[in-house]
Amino acid sequence: MLTAKSSHAILPVVGLCIPTQGLAKPACGPPSNEECMSSLLQKCRRSKLTFIASQGPDESIGLDRLRRVREPVSRSKSGVQGKVADVVHGRSRHAESQNELRAFQVLMATAHADSWQEQPFILEYHHEEAKHRYTPDLLVLWGTRREVVEIKDDREAELPENQGRFALIAELLTEHGYSFRVWRRSEICAEPRLTNANLILRYRCITVSAAERERIRRAFSSTTELPLHKLCKISQAPVQSALRLVLDGAIHIDWWEPLGLESRVSVAPVGRQIWPCISEETACR
Repeated sequence: MLTAKSSHAILPVVGLCIPTQGLAKPACGPPSNEECMSSLLQKCRRSKLTFIASQGPDESIGLDRLRRVREPVSRSKSGVQGKVADVVHGRSRHAESQNELRAFQVLMATAHADSWQEQPFILEYHHEEAKHRYTPDLLVLWGTRREVVEIKDDREAELPENQGRFALIAELLTEHGYSFRVWRRSEICAEPRLTNANLILRYRCITVSAAERERIRRAFSSTTELPLHKLCKISQAPVQSALRLVLDGAIHIDWWEPLGLESRVSVAPVGRQIWPCISEETACR
């Protein structure tokens, strides 16, 4: 049967800010060899990460337990604020700008990430004899791949001072085992992907029965790709059910072609695979 992806992502973090084992109280007695190694690695780093988790201090950090490190900016300060219902992960996502709102929609519809968190941590570092703090917009996990994301207008992303700052942040995050990218507005709002993502998200609350999943699976028994209307005819499943399975990653559409009844539906990714769409092989690296 076609099933939804299910995974609990665990962050490589020790204590409140050291990447390796999760949130833990200092142990009594002499430190173990592993603790000594973690301490040595932390001293070699030029920065510190701080997370906030909604769980006891003796548990390792699951990304689904992380909380925002700061409250969303109020409407009076930002001018734009919204919430996006993330049904797959069972929570609401707080967006502080239209760029974030659209980014969250594209991410939820297309990424098939194991988990993700907005405003996930604080990065503290020193540069040019001054202390700096940086809070990214997103942390996204696929398997062992961990990507930190900054959402920016194209003009801001191209400013020399921002490019220099983000290059340093990328370098610092690499020391903690995270990759970094700036996700520009032009990439987020690229069409027809954004329109397709919003259309697919209309059906995120649809419940697909086990019988419907099985009929859709059997429709692909002799082929890997079908037009949407033909898939629904063969499986006797409504269009809404088929499109809901796209959110699970059980079936796939081409995000870069306008979505309609003639659209290709496949059991494997189709069309251009542009971030945040990534292959399973890439996710495991």
